[in-house]
Amino acid sequence: MISMPRHCENKEKGVALVVVLLVVALVSLIATDLTGRLQREIRRSANVFDHQQAQYYTLGAEKFAMAVLQQSIKDNPERDDLAQAWATQGLYFPVEGGDLTGAITDMNRCFNLNSIATKQEGAGLVVDKKAIAYRSYQRLLSLLGLPSGLSDSLADWLDSDEQVGGIDGAEDLEYELLTPAYRAANGLMIEVSELRLIQGYTPDVMKKLRPYVCALPEDNWQLNINTIDQDKPELLAMLIENLSLSSAATILAERKQSGYDDLASFWQLEAFAGLEIDGQVKAMVQLDSDYYMLRAKANIGRGHEGLTSLFKQVNKGKIQIMWRDFGAVE
Repeated sequence: MISMPRHCENKEKGVALVVVLLVVALVSLIATDLTGRLQREIRRSANVFDHQQAQYYTLGAEKFAMAVLQQSIKDNPERDDLAQAWATQGLYFPVEGGDLTGAITDMNRCFNLNSIATKQEGAGLVVDKKAIAYRSYQRLLSLLGLPSGLSDSLADWLDSDEQVGGIDGAEDLEYELLTPAYRAANGLMIEVSELRLIQGYTPDVMKKLRPYVCALPEDNWQLNINTIDQDKPELLAMLIENLSLSSAATILAERKQSGYDDLASFWQLEAFAGLEIDGQVKAMVQLDSDYYMLRAKANIGRGHEGLTSLFKQVNKGKIQIMWRDFGAVE
């Protein structure tokens, strides 16, 4: 029998050891990679679960808000004011794994941008620049120190025709020259953020204007005198011509938390003495509201969800969801 030299046997054993070590290293790398992938999948699944839980909590807040509003309307069918339960701000609810916050605001306490265009049979949406809503909007722009021409570009964005309605107006031709190009809506706005698309509504303009305006899905405007924010007297001064901003501020400052009991006592205030107030203007001032907005936010673990819902009161007590939007809440 021929025997192998000792140094050859040692060499073969060394090669085998290296192969074993390589296999062990490869298996370790594969195991580490699989473990990392598994951990990422576990975290991803946990994040998805937390996000879904947060979304369900915001939908629960929506149901709760509807119930609160319906009960409030049942208790006080003829009025809405800031002393009622639905108007409580900064609500905080600790829930399993996180927290839920939310607030309901009255949407008849702001100017409805869509009200400057009215629906006319056979003509679609038409803007009457002599109408109370249009003139009120122009006064609001003036009170906020903004260019009056913004009313022209808004009117062209809403009305159904394709004719430029003023020096500062803009229709399809102006918007099609932009990059990216788009066309005028020629219809009611869904949300105030659409103003960003309209000529002249720069970020600075939006910052000043947004706290005072809203976009309700109808072409009229009613102002709830009981829920106007005290620091926004411009909303009252814009509606009542010749009412000074200081007088409007005094009216809101002296208003009780529960608001006015009737419109007759409101119109008898000393601030209105000597002013000729049109009957159509008086008809736009109300003590109750039809629209409300919920802004809710849930934080569950790593999951975060925001919900904005617009409600409408129908048939004196029934609350209907007009639209909802998931995402960041302002």
